[in-house]
Amino acid sequence: MRPLAAGAACAGLFGFLALAAAPARGAPCGQPNLIDMVPPDKAADVPPNATLAAHYAASADYLGEPVVLVLPDGEEQTLPATFDATEVRLSITPGAPLAPGGPYVVRWPALRGLNAAAPGVGGQATFSVVTTPDSAPPMFDGVAAARWHLDRSTNDCTDSIEERFVFDLDLGAASDDGGRDGLTLLLFQTSGPGAGDGSVPVLARALPPAGQSAQVALPTSDSVGRICFAGLVRDTTGQVSNSADREACVETTDPPFFQGCELAPNAEPEVASSRFGLLALVLSVGLAVRRRRGRSRP
Repeated sequence: MRPLAAGAACAGLFGFLALAAAPARGAPCGQPNLIDMVPPDKAADVPPNATLAAHYAASADYLGEPVVLVLPDGEEQTLPATFDATEVRLSITPGAPLAPGGPYVVRWPALRGLNAAAPGVGGQATFSVVTTPDSAPPMFDGVAAARWHLDRSTNDCTDSIEERFVFDLDLGAASDDGGRDGLTLLLFQTSGPGAGDGSVPVLARALPPAGQSAQVALPTSDSVGRICFAGLVRDTTGQVSNSADREACVETTDPPFFQGCELAPNAEPEVASSRFGLLALVLSVGLAVRRRRGRSRP
Protein backbone atom coordinates (compact mmCIF):
# COMPACT_ATOMS: atom_id res chain seq x y z
CA MET A 1 0.00 0.00 0.00
CA ARG A 2 1.08 3.60 -0.61
CA PRO A 3 1.20 5.49 2.72
CA LEU A 4 0.77 9.28 2.68
CA ALA A 5 2.26 10.94 5.75
CA ALA A 6 0.52 13.89 7.40
CA GLY A 7 1.56 16.28 10.17
CA ALA A 8 0.33 15.98 13.76
CA ALA A 9 -0.41 18.66 16.41
CA CYS A 10 2.78 20.27 17.78
CA ALA A 11 5.20 17.79 16.41
CA GLY A 12 -8.71 -9.66 0.12
CA LEU A 13 -10.10 -6.11 1.69
CA PHE A 14 -13.60 -6.19 0.14
CA GLY A 15 -14.74 -8.43 2.99
CA PHE A 16 -15.09 -5.22 4.97
CA LEU A 17 -17.72 -3.57 2.80
CA ALA A 18 -20.28 -3.73 5.61
CA LEU A 19 -18.65 -0.96 7.67
CA ALA A 20 -19.70 0.20 11.11
CA ALA A 21 -21.80 3.35 11.02
CA ALA A 22 -20.57 4.83 14.30
CA PRO A 23 -17.14 6.48 14.20
CA ALA A 24 -16.48 5.68 17.85
CA ARG A 25 -16.52 2.10 19.00
CA GLY A 26 -18.50 1.16 22.07
CA ALA A 27 -21.95 0.38 23.37
CA PRO A 28 -24.84 2.13 21.59
CA CYS A 29 -26.28 5.11 23.39
CA GLY A 30 -28.15 8.30 22.60
CA GLN A 31 -30.99 9.14 20.23
CA PRO A 32 -31.50 6.70 17.31
CA ASN A 33 -31.86 9.53 14.80
CA LEU A 34 -31.48 9.40 11.05
CA ILE A 35 -27.98 10.61 10.09
CA ASP A 36 -28.02 10.86 6.29
CA MET A 37 -29.71 9.55 3.15
CA VAL A 38 -28.29 8.14 -0.10
CA PRO A 39 -29.29 9.69 -2.40
CA PRO A 40 -29.75 12.90 -0.40
CA ASP A 41 -32.68 15.27 -0.55
CA LYS A 42 -32.99 17.18 -3.85
CA ALA A 43 -30.77 14.76 -5.79
CA ALA A 44 -31.41 15.15 -9.51
CA ASP A 45 -29.34 12.31 -11.02
CA VAL A 46 -30.62 9.10 -9.40
CA PRO A 47 -30.29 6.10 -11.76
CA PRO A 48 -33.41 4.00 -12.43
CA ASN A 49 -31.78 0.88 -10.94
CA ALA A 50 -30.80 2.55 -7.67
CA THR A 51 -31.15 1.14 -4.18
CA LEU A 52 -32.25 3.87 -1.77
CA ALA A 53 -30.69 3.92 1.69
CA ALA A 54 -30.46 5.81 4.97
CA HIS A 55 -27.94 5.68 7.80
CA TYR A 56 -29.04 5.95 11.43
CA ALA A 57 -27.21 6.53 14.70
CA ALA A 58 -25.50 3.52 16.26
CA SER A 59 -28.24 3.05 18.85
CA ALA A 60 -31.02 2.52 16.25
CA ASP A 61 -32.86 -0.79 15.95
CA TYR A 62 -35.21 -1.75 13.11
CA LEU A 63 -38.50 -3.35 14.12
CA GLY A 64 -40.24 -3.44 10.76
CA GLU A 65 -41.26 0.21 10.51
CA PRO A 66 -42.56 0.97 6.99
CA VAL A 67 -40.51 2.72 4.33
CA VAL A 68 -42.75 4.55 1.85
CA LEU A 69 -41.89 5.51 -1.72
CA VAL A 70 -44.16 8.16 -3.25
CA LEU A 71 -44.27 8.06 -7.07
CA PRO A 72 -44.53 11.20 -9.25
CA ASP A 73 -48.27 10.58 -9.76
CA GLY A 74 -48.83 10.55 -5.97
CA GLU A 75 -49.18 6.79 -5.56
CA GLU A 76 -47.64 5.55 -2.32
CA GLN A 77 -45.81 2.22 -2.15
CA THR A 78 -44.69 0.57 1.07
CA LEU A 79 -41.62 -1.41 0.09
CA PRO A 80 -39.87 -4.24 1.96
CA ALA A 81 -36.79 -2.89 3.67
CA THR A 82 -33.43 -4.43 4.53
CA PHE A 83 -31.65 -3.43 7.73
CA ASP A 84 -27.87 -3.85 8.00
CA ALA A 85 -27.10 -3.69 11.72
CA THR A 86 -23.36 -3.43 11.07
CA GLU A 87 -23.71 -0.23 9.07
CA VAL A 88 -26.97 0.75 10.82
CA ARG A 89 -28.31 1.16 7.28
CA LEU A 90 -31.91 0.81 6.15
CA SER A 91 -32.43 0.30 2.40
CA ILE A 92 -35.12 -0.42 -0.20
CA THR A 93 -34.83 -1.63 -3.78
CA PRO A 94 -37.90 -1.02 -5.98
CA GLY A 95 -39.19 -4.15 -7.69
CA ALA A 96 -38.93 -2.51 -11.12
CA PRO A 97 -36.61 0.23 -12.43
CA LEU A 98 -37.79 3.72 -11.58
CA ALA A 99 -39.28 5.70 -14.45
CA PRO A 100 -37.30 8.78 -15.52
CA GLY A 101 -38.53 12.06 -14.10
CA GLY A 102 -39.91 13.06 -10.75
CA PRO A 103 -40.38 14.15 -8.18
CA TYR A 104 -40.10 10.94 -6.16
CA VAL A 105 -40.23 11.01 -2.35
CA VAL A 106 -38.89 8.37 0.02
CA ARG A 107 -39.98 8.54 3.64
CA TRP A 108 -37.56 7.06 6.13
CA PRO A 109 -39.18 6.06 9.43
CA ALA A 110 -38.25 7.06 12.96
CA LEU A 111 -36.59 4.04 14.58
CA ARG A 112 -36.46 3.04 18.21
CA GLY A 113 -33.21 2.74 20.11
CA LEU A 114 -31.61 -0.28 21.70
CA ASN A 115 -31.45 1.57 25.03
CA ALA A 116 -34.42 3.92 24.68
CA ALA A 117 -38.17 3.40 24.44
CA ALA A 118 -38.88 6.62 22.57
CA PRO A 119 -38.27 6.67 18.81
CA GLY A 120 -35.72 8.97 17.23
CA VAL A 121 -36.11 11.24 14.23
CA GLY A 122 -36.69 9.98 10.69
CA GLY A 123 -36.70 11.98 7.47
CA GLN A 124 -37.55 12.09 3.80
CA ALA A 125 -35.78 12.81 0.52
CA THR A 126 -37.20 14.19 -2.71
CA PHE A 127 -35.32 13.24 -5.88
CA SER A 128 -35.53 12.89 -9.66
CA VAL A 129 -34.55 9.93 -11.84
CA VAL A 130 -32.44 10.02 -15.02
CA THR A 131 -32.83 7.74 -18.04
CA THR A 132 -29.49 5.90 -17.95
CA PRO A 133 -28.92 2.99 -15.51
CA ASP A 134 -25.81 2.90 -13.35
CA SER A 135 -23.58 0.27 -14.94
CA ALA A 136 -19.95 1.04 -14.04
CA PRO A 137 -18.12 1.02 -10.69
CA PRO A 138 -17.40 4.41 -9.12
CA MET A 139 -14.01 6.12 -9.27
CA PHE A 140 -12.28 7.32 -6.09
CA ASP A 141 -8.77 8.65 -5.51
CA GLY A 142 -8.83 7.37 -1.94
CA VAL A 143 -7.89 8.95 1.37
CA ALA A 144 -5.32 11.64 0.59
CA ALA A 145 -4.10 12.89 3.98
CA ALA A 146 -4.77 12.62 7.70
CA ARG A 147 -4.58 15.03 10.64
CA TRP A 148 -5.41 14.45 14.29
CA HIS A 149 -6.13 16.14 17.59
CA LEU A 150 -7.04 14.96 21.07
CA ASP A 151 -10.65 15.44 22.19
CA ARG A 152 -11.44 15.23 25.88
CA SER A 153 -15.15 15.48 26.56
CA THR A 154 -17.98 14.15 28.71
CA ASN A 155 -19.78 11.04 27.57
CA ASP A 156 -23.49 11.92 27.55
CA CYS A 157 -24.42 8.33 28.37
CA THR A 158 -22.15 7.77 31.38
CA ASP A 159 -21.23 11.35 32.45
CA SER A 160 -17.60 10.22 32.49
CA ILE A 161 -14.69 12.05 30.87
CA GLU A 162 -13.39 10.27 27.77
CA GLU A 163 -10.34 10.92 25.64
CA ARG A 164 -10.44 10.20 21.93
CA PHE A 165 -8.25 10.97 18.97
CA VAL A 166 -10.21 12.72 16.25
CA PHE A 167 -8.86 12.19 12.74
CA ASP A 168 -9.70 14.55 9.89
CA LEU A 169 -9.26 12.68 6.61
CA ASP A 170 -8.89 14.53 3.31
CA LEU A 171 -10.61 12.70 0.47
CA GLY A 172 -9.59 12.42 -3.16
CA ALA A 173 -11.87 13.08 -6.12
CA ALA A 174 -14.85 10.75 -6.57
CA SER A 175 -17.29 10.23 -9.44
CA ASP A 176 -19.80 7.72 -10.75
CA ASP A 177 -21.98 7.27 -13.83
CA GLY A 178 -24.92 7.15 -11.43
CA GLY A 179 -24.02 10.53 -9.95
CA ARG A 180 -21.72 11.55 -7.09
CA ASP A 181 -24.75 12.15 -4.83
CA GLY A 182 -25.39 8.42 -4.74
CA LEU A 183 -22.00 7.44 -3.28
CA THR A 184 -21.41 6.07 0.20
CA LEU A 185 -18.01 6.51 1.85
CA LEU A 186 -16.56 3.41 3.55
CA LEU A 187 -13.54 4.03 5.77
CA PHE A 188 -11.41 1.57 7.70
CA GLN A 189 -8.31 1.66 9.89
CA THR A 190 -5.49 -0.35 8.33
CA SER A 191 -2.67 0.19 10.82
CA GLY A 192 -2.40 0.76 14.55
CA PRO A 193 -3.41 -1.05 17.76
CA GLY A 194 -7.08 -1.03 16.83
CA ALA A 195 -6.47 -2.60 13.43
CA GLY A 196 -4.80 -5.76 14.69
CA ASP A 197 -3.47 -7.85 11.82
CA GLY A 198 -5.98 -6.63 9.26
CA SER A 199 -8.40 -3.78 8.58
CA VAL A 200 -11.13 -2.56 10.91
CA PRO A 201 -14.26 -0.73 9.69
CA VAL A 202 -14.60 2.71 11.30
CA LEU A 203 -17.16 4.68 9.25
CA ALA A 204 -19.98 4.29 6.72
CA ARG A 205 -21.69 7.51 5.70
CA ALA A 206 -22.91 9.40 2.66
CA LEU A 207 -19.88 10.79 0.82
CA PRO A 208 -19.24 14.38 1.99
CA PRO A 209 -19.46 17.18 -0.59
CA ALA A 210 -16.36 17.72 -2.73
CA GLY A 211 -13.65 19.51 -0.78
CA GLN A 212 -14.91 18.47 2.64
CA SER A 213 -13.02 16.04 4.86
CA ALA A 214 -14.39 13.06 6.76
CA GLN A 215 -13.96 12.72 10.51
CA VAL A 216 -13.33 9.59 12.55
CA ALA A 217 -13.08 9.47 16.36
CA LEU A 218 -11.27 6.53 17.97
CA PRO A 219 -10.43 5.62 21.57
CA THR A 220 -6.85 6.56 22.42
CA SER A 221 -6.14 2.94 23.33
CA ASP A 222 -6.78 1.94 19.70
CA SER A 223 -4.90 4.75 18.03
CA VAL A 224 -1.49 5.53 19.49
CA GLY A 225 1.49 5.33 17.15
CA ARG A 226 1.38 4.98 13.38
CA ILE A 227 -2.29 5.06 12.38
CA CYS A 228 -3.34 4.53 8.76
CA PHE A 229 -6.67 4.78 6.97
CA ALA A 230 -7.96 3.68 3.58
CA GLY A 231 -11.33 4.03 1.93
CA LEU A 232 -13.78 2.95 -0.74
CA VAL A 233 -16.90 4.47 -2.20
CA ARG A 234 -19.98 2.42 -3.05
CA ASP A 235 -22.66 3.43 -5.55
CA THR A 236 -26.41 2.87 -5.33
CA THR A 237 -26.13 -0.48 -7.16
CA GLY A 238 -23.57 -1.89 -4.70
CA GLN A 239 -20.49 -1.51 -6.91
CA VAL A 240 -17.32 -0.29 -5.18
CA SER A 241 -14.25 1.70 -6.19
CA ASN A 242 -10.79 0.25 -6.68
CA SER A 243 -9.11 2.44 -4.07
CA ALA A 244 -8.31 0.14 -1.16
CA ASP A 245 -4.55 0.29 -1.84
CA ARG A 246 -4.31 4.04 -1.10
CA GLU A 247 -3.52 4.87 2.51
CA ALA A 248 -3.02 8.01 4.55
CA CYS A 249 -1.00 7.66 7.74
CA VAL A 250 -0.19 9.80 10.76
CA GLU A 251 1.85 9.42 13.97
CA THR A 252 -0.02 10.06 17.22
CA THR A 253 1.35 10.54 20.74
CA ASP A 254 -0.01 8.87 23.85
CA PRO A 255 -1.57 11.50 26.15
CA PRO A 256 -0.82 13.33 28.33
CA PHE A 257 1.70 15.18 26.19
CA PHE A 258 3.21 18.65 26.18
CA GLN A 259 1.38 20.97 23.81
CA GLY A 260 3.94 23.76 23.94
CA CYS A 261 3.55 27.42 24.91
CA GLU A 262 2.84 28.81 21.47
CA LEU A 263 -0.66 29.84 20.55
CA ALA A 264 -2.74 28.03 18.01
CA PRO A 265 -3.31 30.17 14.89
CA ASN A 266 -7.07 30.32 15.53
CA ALA A 267 -6.95 30.85 19.28
CA GLU A 268 -9.71 33.06 20.62
CA PRO A 269 -8.57 36.44 22.03
CA GLU A 270 -9.73 35.49 25.54
CA VAL A 271 -7.71 32.26 25.38
CA ALA A 272 -4.67 34.06 24.02
CA SER A 273 -4.89 36.69 26.74
CA SER A 274 -5.14 34.12 29.52
CA ARG A 275 -2.18 32.14 28.18
CA PHE A 276 0.01 35.20 27.89
CA GLY A 277 -1.09 36.29 31.37
CA LEU A 278 -0.11 32.91 32.82
CA LEU A 279 3.24 32.98 31.04
CA ALA A 280 3.92 36.49 32.32
CA LEU A 281 3.06 35.42 35.89
CA VAL A 282 5.45 32.46 35.72
CA LEU A 283 8.27 34.61 34.39
CA SER A 284 7.72 37.34 36.97
CA VAL A 285 7.72 34.85 39.86
CA GLY A 286 10.90 33.26 38.56
CA LEU A 287 12.59 36.65 38.24
CA ALA A 288 11.54 37.63 41.76
CA VAL A 289 12.98 34.39 43.20
CA ARG A 290 16.30 34.97 41.42
CA ARG A 291 16.54 38.53 42.75
CA ARG A 292 15.80 37.39 46.33
CA ARG A 293 18.47 34.70 46.13
CA GLY A 294 20.96 37.23 44.78
CA ARG A 295 20.34 39.63 47.65
CA SER A 296 20.72 36.90 50.31
CA ARG A 297 24.19 35.88 49.18
CA PRO A 298 27.03 37.12 51.47
